[in-house]
Amino acid sequence: MEQQIRTPETKARFRVRASVIVLVIALLAMIISSAVGKSIATSGGSVTIQDITFTTDVGAESHAKLYIPETATAETPAPAVVLCHGYTASLDAMEPNAIELSRRGYVVMALDLYGHGDSTLPPDGYSQVEMGSVLNYAPDLGTYSALQEFAKYDFVDLTKIGMLGHSMGTAAIQEGAYLAYTKWQAAYTAAYTENLTAGMDEATAAGAAYMSAMSSGIVLPGSMVLTGYNYNVRNINDLTYIGVTAENGVFPLYAAPVNICTIQGWYDEFTEFLWGVSDAKEYTTSFKFAYGTGGVTNVPSGTYFMYGDTSATPLSREEAVTAAASAALTMVPIRAAYDFDGTHSDTYYDETAISYGIDFLDITLKGGVTELAPTDQVWHGRAACGLIGLVATLVAFVALALALLHVPFFATLKRTEPKSITTVDNAKHGIRYAIIYIVCLLPAPLLYYWLIGYPYYMQPQWFMFVTKFMPNDFFNMAPVNSLMLFNIVIGVILLVVYVLVFLLIAKKAGCGWEETGLKLPIMQFVKSVVLAVISFAAIYAVVYLCHAFSGTYFSFFKFNIMPMNAEHWIAFFKYLPVWLFFFLLVSVIYNSFTRINNAPAWVNYVLIIVASCGGLAVMFGYDYGTLFATGVRGIPYIPGSTTAEWIAANGFAYPTALAGIMCFGLLFILPLSAVGIRVLHKKTGNAWVGGVLAALVTLTFTISHMVVSI
Repeated sequence: MEQQIRTPETKARFRVRASVIVLVIALLAMIISSAVGKSIATSGGSVTIQDITFTTDVGAESHAKLYIPETATAETPAPAVVLCHGYTASLDAMEPNAIELSRRGYVVMALDLYGHGDSTLPPDGYSQVEMGSVLNYAPDLGTYSALQEFAKYDFVDLTKIGMLGHSMGTAAIQEGAYLAYTKWQAAYTAAYTENLTAGMDEATAAGAAYMSAMSSGIVLPGSMVLTGYNYNVRNINDLTYIGVTAENGVFPLYAAPVNICTIQGWYDEFTEFLWGVSDAKEYTTSFKFAYGTGGVTNVPSGTYFMYGDTSATPLSREEAVTAAASAALTMVPIRAAYDFDGTHSDTYYDETAISYGIDFLDITLKGGVTELAPTDQVWHGRAACGLIGLVATLVAFVALALALLHVPFFATLKRTEPKSITTVDNAKHGIRYAIIYIVCLLPAPLLYYWLIGYPYYMQPQWFMFVTKFMPNDFFNMAPVNSLMLFNIVIGVILLVVYVLVFLLIAKKAGCGWEETGLKLPIMQFVKSVVLAVISFAAIYAVVYLCHAFSGTYFSFFKFNIMPMNAEHWIAFFKYLPVWLFFFLLVSVIYNSFTRINNAPAWVNYVLIIVASCGGLAVMFGYDYGTLFATGVRGIPYIPGSTTAEWIAANGFAYPTALAGIMCFGLLFILPLSAVGIRVLHKKTGNAWVGGVLAALVTLTFTISHMVVSI
């Protein structure tokens, strides 16, 4: 029996069964996590989730998800909240807040901002009168129109409307609120003037004008939660955000009766850029904070106080409830300031930060009534389902390819793996290998921040920061452009190093073109590409099906494999050649150089994983380790942006904050793709299957949730 188990035929059957079993487990994990995630997102079916689309005031088509608790009816209308995500995300990032608020009885609208998710950019030539009729400028990113959508639903209490944003979304909701109050003020002023002309005295004219404006149908927010961003303080001279100082700043919402709180992480990467202080724990000392609060500065976390009370006299929770409820009459809203132990992106997934937002909305929209404690949160289960589904999807891509290798058509791809060009059999060879290995690790961390730059380009907000590869009509996704440039430059450097190693070392050792894993008969090449494409397409189809069934995404934190719309697919094929170049190259390097012939299999896996992201991990560890130790980033500015010439030309040094956040995703997907490449090379002996599949998967991971910038 023992001898029979060891026969080649038995081993082959075992491998078939193993790959199929892994595939089935991965598919079941995708389906089950999707179903369980749906149950958590809908609070066990007590919340209905609807996809909605609407045309905004500037002609864009905005997409949102509406969470409707069963307690919200025409007879018992509920308070409602608009949720807005940050720049490199879409509405799925706001899911923890959506789940927690909807299960507490709020109607929630999670919005895809312009150019994100399934929301389009406005057509060229748009403008907003309230924003000076500046051409192609709509900084609210659809939030004003989202507010007005609530008027369509009789189960929404239009007197109790809130807004919660993160980062760019925080900037957007302030602009949306400003638009709403400016339009309301215009309606009031027009009615007041008309009433005076009709002969009313001032008091009567004002009362009638107020009632007229309130019946104009303009939905106004009464509460706002600002996370990971500053108060929108403008330059009073031209009402832009350029050149704002303590001497020329103005907060446009200062006269609006909106209750507002800020929530800031202790280690927020954008603090200096947004608030003007280097340590996030000191953000309440910023002049922007003082403008947003009417002169208040340096208040402890968790303090409620009245707008304009420069002494920031603390209010009890009960006093805050009373003051917030009367803000529309007294025109003196409340303010609150919170901070928590986390980074910029942690605001999405931090229980403390989420509880602060819930509590403030309860105080300002529900009269302080709290059916569930703010810390009683269940979104973690949905996040876990997203992570399980995401990992299962990544495993399924490779598992399906392995299973298909046993189909007769693809079975001819299986061959003995060619030897690597590296054998470490003495100290000299070991030292030589280590030197070349380290040299290959260095370009990524040394050039990462310089190449990625500050890839923020949101045309409707006029936020168009200079980066190395600005978006254009063809390559229209600023963050992806930066990653593409990174792939090109690092790829070319690695290619030169590899060619030199191949010519100067490998050729002398008797290793040739065959050992690269690229040389194949034409039919084998075609089969390799077809295998990768089928494996990718089939599993990605399951992603679409799971989303259609559950409405949820395979996403966790900054990691996503999501269905793409037509615009993202068009961009996908534009960027694909560069991803193919890079991942075919690293497929060759991992397997024909990084792999050591006489090393155990597990050692080679470790070497390849480290090769994929080791340099970036060290850079990231230093950068964020310094941040956590001192409160300030280890690499705070993009190289070259701190020179006098740069600052004179651009106004300020560019932070590395956005590039640092994007590195989260690389440190997740690169080692997983490296393992997949290694597994497939081991089975096929060629670099094509793993390289092509890795390119398809990693580009989808990169692009599926990313902003369309132009």
